[in-house]
Amino acid sequence: MIATPSALLRSAGLICAGAVLALPTARAASDETSVPTDAFPNYESYIKISGSAAWVNGDDAAFAKTTGMPSAGAAGIEDFYYTKDVNDNTTVTAKGHAMAGTEDYLADFNVTTANLGSIDAGYKRFRTFYDGVGGFFPLANKFEVMGPEDLHVDRSSFWVDAKLALPNRPVFTISYHDEKRTGMKDSTEWGAIINPNATVVKGAFVGTALPVNTPYIAPNVQMLDEHHQILEGSMVATIGKTTETLRLTEDWVNNNDARVYVRYPNSNVIADPTVTVQDDGETRDAKTFRFLNQTETKFNDLVAMEIGLTYSHLSSTNGGNWITPTYSSTANAVYTALTAANIYGTSKDDDYVGNVFLKFTPSPNWLADIGFRDEQDTVGSSGGFTNTTLATGAKTIASTNITTRNELTYSHYADHIASPEASFQYTGISNLVLYGSFDDRVTRGTQHWINPYVAVSTTGAGVVTMTPTPIGSVFFQDANQDYEDVKLGANWNATSKLTVRAEVYRKDHENKFIGSDDIIGTASYGGLYVTGYTFTGMKFSVIYKPLPEISFNTRYQPQTGNMSVLANVANGGLGNEVTSGQAKGQLFSETVNWTPNSEVYFQYNLNVVYNYIQTSYPIVVVSATTYIPPPIANSNDNYVSSSALIGFVLDKQTDAQLQMYWQQAKDYNPGVALGGEPYGAGFEIATVTAGLKHKFGDHLIGEGKVGYIRKTDDLTGGFTNYQSPLAYLAFTYSL
Repeated sequence: MIATPSALLRSAGLICAGAVLALPTARAASDETSVPTDAFPNYESYIKISGSAAWVNGDDAAFAKTTGMPSAGAAGIEDFYYTKDVNDNTTVTAKGHAMAGTEDYLADFNVTTANLGSIDAGYKRFRTFYDGVGGFFPLANKFEVMGPEDLHVDRSSFWVDAKLALPNRPVFTISYHDEKRTGMKDSTEWGAIINPNATVVKGAFVGTALPVNTPYIAPNVQMLDEHHQILEGSMVATIGKTTETLRLTEDWVNNNDARVYVRYPNSNVIADPTVTVQDDGETRDAKTFRFLNQTETKFNDLVAMEIGLTYSHLSSTNGGNWITPTYSSTANAVYTALTAANIYGTSKDDDYVGNVFLKFTPSPNWLADIGFRDEQDTVGSSGGFTNTTLATGAKTIASTNITTRNELTYSHYADHIASPEASFQYTGISNLVLYGSFDDRVTRGTQHWINPYVAVSTTGAGVVTMTPTPIGSVFFQDANQDYEDVKLGANWNATSKLTVRAEVYRKDHENKFIGSDDIIGTASYGGLYVTGYTFTGMKFSVIYKPLPEISFNTRYQPQTGNMSVLANVANGGLGNEVTSGQAKGQLFSETVNWTPNSEVYFQYNLNVVYNYIQTSYPIVVVSATTYIPPPIANSNDNYVSSSALIGFVLDKQTDAQLQMYWQQAKDYNPGVALGGEPYGAGFEIATVTAGLKHKFGDHLIGEGKVGYIRKTDDLTGGFTNYQSPLAYLAFTYSL
């Protein structure tokens, strides 16, 4: 298991929010034990109204990102479900929720008629919270944030699905989905910033502050405005032993995204003012048509076959602008540089896929699948953009000193992908299932493109100079991929008390790019460049129930592997791969469920994760007096998390619960900031909650929880720490 710091935080957020907002959720996690449920009936139709509150001391945006709830809290209809049989054949169902604060909404309406079909229509929207933080530079104790820091993205979807399913007739379906994503989030693409410890006068560094020009994480916000529509129709017909599926799909994408950042925030740059840049504007309009035909035939009890054909056609138009304010020390002024303005591009993609699978059942104990998938893919594109530069030695930023270039480019890619697959399952040994699989993805492709920096040049004086494309700017290369995956496993139900599952796997992936000199005078891109990795690992788990009241679920997953890279200016595939990194990972987890009697139940979870990627670090040493290019630091991604739940049945109408959660990572090394990025997670998060659930009558159930959450984050120097009491109240009424 490979975990990232952001993934850990998201996982922690889900757990914390669940602990605070959902008393029944934790109890449901104890389903393996004999938890009494007679006091709380499952209502067929109901409405649940709830509210949550927090009193945050610290960073509100970090709290919202972790818990999925704003510091102002949330309230509304947490859940609604209504069903009614209109007649003997027709059932009407409505469900939904509407939570202000978290901006989580759902309205779903369904009508189903036996032997006729169904129709379903609905709308949903939910909000994801982000923290607009940039970088923390530990050597200067400088921390950058966006304004505002609390960001969010709303995702919505409207749909209508209809199905016609008459007895002994083909089943027809048609659906339309309209999806949107709008808002702002922190971006993984960072803006450059000068070391705050360095002094800069008119673009020149003064003093010996090290590192003098190391960029680090500056605030960068991605602005999203995306729209996706999908129209699909299908037919499924069964004739004898053959099932035929036809599906037609048309979808449209219309995106208009951009990024915003502050250039040189809070630096000592005197001549270049702090400016806000809306950079990397990107638009995309795409249309895709897809046709699928799939045939499944069961010849007899021993052999079945599946044949599929798919054709996809994609056409798209892209646009946008990359505009950056740039400082000229000679002119002592800032001018607007068109890094890539008036971007336009068109592309077409035709993809053909065919597959055939044979399923063999030679005996009741054997099942084997053998298949082959063949794919042909061609992509052609063309486009261009405009850029500007200030003439060398120019003392003013007058238009006559600015050179404008219109850059043109095109490309053509062709791939052939062959994918054989095989799998088996054997159940001939009592209480034991053996299984295995192998698949290989072999891609052979060609790539041909023109260097975009070669087309037409226009000077600021208005003189147009046509620049022909030199033959050395036309590139050809082969692009090959070989991906092999294999696994073997066994599931052993030894007794009613013991179940053992084990699996070993290996992944061997290689990407190879070979420059071609087939056309005399053309360039080969890099000659030979190869990247790849090989991983070997296993999954092992044991479920042990020594007594009906207690169970242990133990899981262990180790993984090791090597990453490799090779670059050689010679053509023809010369050279051998060189190991560029080694990775090791281990995951251990334990879950204990215990119900000592009918009034008490207990659950405990422990997860220990260890991940390590070794690079050349620390072979290259960072000097305190002389600037040396920084090494790539080793990656450590280790963390420990645990949770506990204790439930009590106080009486026939009342349950009580206590929940605790804790997670910690300690891999942050600020010392690396002297010559590189101080990556590595370093945080601690803890929550504790107590709750009651009471049945007031046959139609009303009430729930309440109080809790406390605390989080510290070393990566931001503690600037995003927070702590907060929490409260939750809900009532469920039977309709």
